Amino acid sequence: MSRHKDLFQTISRLETDEIPYAIASVFQVHGSSSGKVGDKAIFDEKGKRIIGYIGGGCIENRVAATAKESLIDGLPKTIEIDLDSDEMGMGIPCGGYMSVIVEPQMLNKTLLIRGMGGLTEILCEMGSMLKFKVIVQTSEEEKERYPSAAEIIVDNLEIEDIDFPVDYFILATHHRNDDRVSLEALKKGIPYVGVVASTKKTGIILEYLHKNGATEKELAHFFSPTGLELNAKTPEQIALSILSEMVMLENGGTGNQKKTTPKID
Repeated sequence: MSRHKDLFQTISRLETDEIPYAIASVFQVHGSSSGKVGDKAIFDEKGKRIIGYIGGGCIENRVAATAKESLIDGLPKTIEIDLDSDEMGMGIPCGGYMSVIVEPQMLNKTLLIRGMGGLTEILCEMGSMLKFKVIVQTSEEEKERYPSAAEIIVDNLEIEDIDFPVDYFILATHHRNDDRVSLEALKKGIPYVGVVASTKKTGIILEYLHKNGATEKELAHFFSPTGLELNAKTPEQIALSILSEMVMLENGGTGNQKKTTPKID
């Protein structure tokens, strides 16, 4: 039976409850240390150890701070701890040398798509492949088209009634009330409100937003026509342009080509 059975059970519970956590694992030890290679511990967003063991207080405090940092920026980190230089509370050196890797386990960002048809189907499938938690709000007749969705909503869910976090919201309905729904989504504080629309339709929506109290700060989160300029023509290409924009924003990219032009002497 695995010595980490309780730890793995805790991981299962955290993931079921959609709680982010960081795994700290000892992968190298030299000299005297209470922590051994293979020891693991789980830390929460505040740096509190949930379960497991990676060493005494002089180690845990350092790892806890790193776990907290990794759950903010989402990046794994390696810690090299010279235990001979780390003084414990009583001024006694721990002794030894240890290497620990901290791996954050973040929640997948939530993508709420309101729409139906081929584009919504492709957005759902591709969004799931990109590890977004995709929720589709659609009609009863359409719900079987989205097997990769984490959740399907067929009720008439109003923006104000959404009781779960939404990181990205895409309107692919082409309805006359896209302007009202966009305003409600911006007022709710959704970070990305994207509307699949023509330039002309976008202008109409923007006029409505300005007239109805959308602030400049809120409008910074309005993306329409949504997506990067790929001159997309098919539903697949349009979905690619939209999701590319989302990934670019998520990762702090620029959307520029990476191509390097070689110098010719």
